[in-house]
Amino acid sequence: MISYLYLPILTFCTFALISIRRYWVCVDHLGYMKEVSTRAPSLLHRDLIAAVLAMVPFAMAAIDWFEITLPQQSAPIPSGFAALLSVCCVCACIGVLNNTLERLAGSWAGTRESALRTVVALRIIDQAELNVLSNRSPKAVSAEPSSIGQEVKK
Repeated sequence: MISYLYLPILTFCTFALISIRRYWVCVDHLGYMKEVSTRAPSLLHRDLIAAVLAMVPFAMAAIDWFEITLPQQSAPIPSGFAALLSVCCVCACIGVLNNTLERLAGSWAGTRESALRTVVALRIIDQAELNVLSNRSPKAVSAEPSSIGQEVKK
């Protein structure tokens, strides 16, 4: 009976893995993979952690269904404990992806739009940081606004 508990868990994990993969494939197809991964490395790291956490229930289900005995264990893992570990991994995956669920769309078009929004948001943040830094430097006080804009375009 506990084996049926894995079905919704594995379904959610499958959709989470597909969404994460689709997002990074869209970022790569747009040609912004290096830019996004260097400007916001936490996005990539968080998605990698979430993907690993989403893969653990597949391993736990296989260990439970095929009654695999783990190293230095005399018996297979109890089904209830394996199901509990799977639920905990799904909850941890949801926790890691808590603020990024709007980024992981359900379709390719939505994911492309989300990837593009991420790139634009990162560029806006960089532009704002550059404006703050240029306003603080003594050189920018004497410079004309048009010369500041030309430096940014380079």
